Amino acid sequence: MTEQLALTSAQTGVWVAQQLNPDDRCFTFAEYCDIAGPVDPALFAETLREVAAATPALRARFDLGDEGLVQYIEDTVEIPFHHLDLSAEPDPLAAAHRWMTEHQRTTTYDLVKGPLATWALLRLTHRRHLWYRSLHHIVLDGFGYSLIASHAADVYTALASGRPLPPRPAGTLRQVVEADTAYQQSAAFRAAAEFWRTRLAGQTETVSLTDWRPAPTNESLRETARLGPADVTALRSLASRLDVRWPAVVVAAVGVQLHRATGVRRMAVGLPVAARTDTALRQIPAMVSNTVPLRLSLTPDLDFASLIRQAAAEVTTALQHQRYPLERLARDLPQLARNRRQFGPDINLMSFAYRNSYAGSPATVHTLNSGPVQDLTFNVYNRGMEEGMHLALDGNAALYTRWQLADHLDDFVTLLRSAPGLAEAGPIAP
Repeated sequence: MTEQLALTSAQTGVWVAQQLNPDDRCFTFAEYCDIAGPVDPALFAETLREVAAATPALRARFDLGDEGLVQYIEDTVEIPFHHLDLSAEPDPLAAAHRWMTEHQRTTTYDLVKGPLATWALLRLTHRRHLWYRSLHHIVLDGFGYSLIASHAADVYTALASGRPLPPRPAGTLRQVVEADTAYQQSAAFRAAAEFWRTRLAGQTETVSLTDWRPAPTNESLRETARLGPADVTALRSLASRLDVRWPAVVVAAVGVQLHRATGVRRMAVGLPVAARTDTALRQIPAMVSNTVPLRLSLTPDLDFASLIRQAAAEVTTALQHQRYPLERLARDLPQLARNRRQFGPDINLMSFAYRNSYAGSPATVHTLNSGPVQDLTFNVYNRGMEEGMHLALDGNAALYTRWQLADHLDDFVTLLRSAPGLAEAGPIAP
């Protein structure tokens, strides 16, 4: 029997944005898993059927019902699965990237009809396969994506070894929706609204690395780089010396880059958050993520170590109110420019781990895009010390060129690599 549920506030925000621009593909979220080993395509297809059966969010479609906007959770769904053998191509990896790029460019998802996901297994050689996965952001956020990817690895490993299937994830999508609804009717919700209105009352300047204007689309361009294990170790050591967590160093580095480029001293940046403060909800794939603003103040006498500590304190405070919806906050603050949803560039720190072993074959995850970008998003993927950190800079395609993004990314990488020395120097914003 089809289950009918309300939407989370995060899903409602995506629905509204998609209705305002039906042809905008920015809500298509895609990544691939590079599996260094053989993969049985029949077992892999069976794996993905089990993942869909275990994940109500993957069986959802959306429409207006008798009581307003609802999501319908079907008993079963046939998610398209493509199996391509590219091993005869002159450059199989390049051919795979062309296929994935074309799929992203041409694929749209019908929220009313569904299904809202696509899988593909791309064979490069006998011992190298790519699992491509694409879906509409209304069904899952990045954290939810990591849950289904880890479950798929466990299921495939069990099937390939002849062991019983692992337990399906605990909890239900209904729990997620009911928790979100209860929060919006709670005293905590009202307190968070007052907290953010008070905290951001004087924040009138919006910082950007471009001459920001409302763009016709939120589709983006992406440039990528990597911090090696030695650089990551140095960054973590700096954070440890200052008694903070490593994300504070990243936030501070972005603040320095924005100040040097614009001269702005009092700025706000966005921090995407999982918005799962209940431990039980961290086991349920869903779309509940949010973005909270962080304020940074770069006074003339401020040194980098002090800015890192300031960023750490700001993150800690913001996370205490991370469930208050960004869409509500943007409406609450009349000082934001019209049609602007971001307070400044976003800093997307993806530090949750994937289980990346498929029947003993190791795998590495590569994110191709992570949703709409109104201005600029700094992405940092921390998925294991042996991989280092993967960095990506997403810029709105109407506001930035590739060479501009490449220059900004080079500056960001340089700042991260020089962070330990910068922390020993004098004022950073004279």
